[in-house]
Amino acid sequence: MYGNVAGGGTVAAGTGLAVTGYQTMWLLVAGVTLVVAGLAVMRLVPRRRRRVRV
Repeated sequence: MYGNVAGGGTVAAGTGLAVTGYQTMWLLVAGVTLVVAGLAVMRLVPRRRRRVRV
């Protein structure tokens, strides 16, 4: 009853697949997301105005 885990092999295969080839893709997606979030914050922050000296 407790010795056989139903679906235990599929869970281990699913997590191993994420580590092999798809890790670089997820890192790329996370990097692009951070860059886009940074650009969105830069658009929200007001820019400094330079005073013109006469």
